[in-house]
Formats: sequence, C-alpha cells, structure tokens
Amino acid sequence: MKKFLKIVLITVVGFLTLFGLYRVYQKNYYKGVYESLSNVFLEMNYAETHSGILPGLADFSRAVDGTQSFRDPDWIIPIGLDADLSENESLEVIVGFEETFIIEYQQLLSDRRYLYIKYDYNDKKLNQSVEISDSKWSVAYDLASYNILHKDEGKLDLEAYKELSRQSKTGDSIPNFYLTNPNEVLEYLKPHGIDEAWIKEKSHFMLYDVVLERWFKNGSQRYSVDNLGDVEIVPLSFIVNESSPDAHIPWDKYE
Repeated sequence: MKKFLKIVLITVVGFLTLFGLYRVYQKNYYKGVYESLSNVFLEMNYAETHSGILPGLADFSRAVDGTQSFRDPDWIIPIGLDADLSENESLEVIVGFEETFIIEYQQLLSDRRYLYIKYDYNDKKLNQSVEISDSKWSVAYDLASYNILHKDEGKLDLEAYKELSRQSKTGDSIPNFYLTNPNEVLEYLKPHGIDEAWIKEKSHFMLYDVVLERWFKNGSQRYSVDNLGDVEIVPLSFIVNESSPDAHIPWDKYE
C-alpha cells in the first residue's frame, strides 16, 4: 500500500512540476510575442491573423466592427468597415501577409474613376498616399498581392512595381489610368470640389476616428492615441514652389 501511495505521490508531483514548467514557458512565450508587437499596427495585424493566440487580445475585425474575419497570415484580405459613408464611398483595412496593414478609403467619382486615400504600414512607418485610378482595386492592393505571389523573388516597393508595370511584366492587374503624384491628384480633383483641406479631414477621420478609436476602445491592451509605439506616420507632401527650400511640405503642417 505504501509503495502504491509513493508511486501516486511521485506521479502527482511530477505532473504538477511539468504543468508548472509549462505555465512558465507559456507565460514567457506570450510575453515575448506581445513585446515583439512594437507598435499598434503590428498589434492589429497580429490580432486578426492570429486571433485567440494571446490571452486577452481582442479579435481585430470584431473590435472595429469589420464585415468579416481573416485567419491566414500567408495571404491578404480587405475587411470592410461601416463608417456611415455615402453610397459612392467605402473604407476597409487590408491585413495579412508579412505584417500587411493598409487602411484604404475609396470614392467613386462622377467620371467613374476612383479616388483612393491610403495608409500603408511597412518597416515601422505608416506611409500615406493618394491615388486616382480607373480600377476597383488600388495599386497598393495590387502591389501587396504581387509581392505575395512573387515572394520568392524579393519584395518590390511601389516605384519598382510601377516601373515593372510600364514594362508590361505584371499581367493585367495594373489600371489603364492612374495617378499617384499628390499634386497631380489634387489638380485632377479640382472639378470634383475636393481640395487639400478635404483630404486632410478625410484622412484624420479614417485613421483616428474610425480604425484607431475603435481599436483603442475595444481591443488594444498596450497602446493609445498618445502612444502608438515604435512607428512613424509619414503624411502626404505637396510641392508648393519647386524653387523654395520648403518645397515639400506635409499637408498637416500647412497653416
């Protein structure tokens, strides 16, 4: 009987020891993963593509009232957001492969072309851009898709992708008409009654009033509007006067 009890005791102690070691490992693993999410955009990407992995970290698409959820870190998908926009407008977050996180506003203009305002996260920078296109898919989305399909060939940036498209080597994904220079876009938008102030207001709305506000309210455990983490937001710049030393001025610095 004593031998049996001894065996039971050793078994229980062994089990509790292994369980304790596992809990320590699990805690350190979670801590390491979460600390690797060094800014809010990495946090939001991980919260969508690895939902349920980190205890307490909300599902991104649910936190921001997205139209669908996505769980494949090896592809990308646009998640629509309900933001009380008009019928010719839409707002979505494109999330997935290799930390892809793009916030994209789209408006169908009266000439049947599309205006895109985008924030694209890459390498600790959130770069803003604008685009006019005759395609329902922005160049930013096409570029992200291209990099996934050709990931073994190295990642292209926007300029390299545009050059490749001019050489007709990317298939039929490139729009027949598109503008990505901010000044050219502004000039194009004049007949539509859209100016810098309008773009600035819409940009703030899509980034801060919709995506970040919802995430900070319902999801993030670590970041806030005053602490976005290790990331630089690079706003649009418009050329005011090419001969001036202040030729390139971000729109959010205008008086």
